[in-house]
Amino acid sequence: MSKYFSNIFEAVSTLLTGMGITWRHMMNIRKDNVTLQYPEERWPRPERDIGFDFDNYNVIRSRLQVDIDDCIGCMKCERACPVQCIKIITTKSGAKGEDLPDINHTGVTSNGTKKALIVSRFDIDMTECCYCNLCTYPCPEECIYMTGGPNSHKHPIDYEFSQYDRNELIYKFAKDVDEEKLSKYFYKRCKYFTRKYRRKSPS
Repeated sequence: MSKYFSNIFEAVSTLLTGMGITWRHMMNIRKDNVTLQYPEERWPRPERDIGFDFDNYNVIRSRLQVDIDDCIGCMKCERACPVQCIKIITTKSGAKGEDLPDINHTGVTSNGTKKALIVSRFDIDMTECCYCNLCTYPCPEECIYMTGGPNSHKHPIDYEFSQYDRNELIYKFAKDVDEEKLSKYFYKRCKYFTRKYRRKSPS
């Protein structure tokens, strides 16, 4: 019988102790409010550092960004990716360095490099990305990078890019190319080179 009453006393005392702690925090919450009104208010996030000079080296663990107008379609980033989350498809433009407004293609990068390829697909699946940053190093045009840090002038840091649908985390950076217009363009190029070859060939 004594054990029965001791258990009741322990339960009541534990309950009162917990309620006392809750009451104390409830009274002090006005003095030191730690609740953020998300998403209007957000905690400052520290930059990620792995021992390199932050001003010259991008070590931010954020999302990947691609300046597709500067991409020459060399696929070095795709080959460097250890998890194969980058998918690129290219097609020969037929006119190196020439702008093709019909298919929304820019012929020259911001560094002055003439493009020989049309990038019709440039997808990055951020659900598979391991944030190793290996894809950014071999890019000759520096068009793929992690947002923020030294690249803040290109794109601000982007930590929070959650989605309800996983498919929305597959970022498609290639410009929308009308397949019909692309087919017409290559048809015209084939006719042009066929005529050119016939003129040069001996009769």
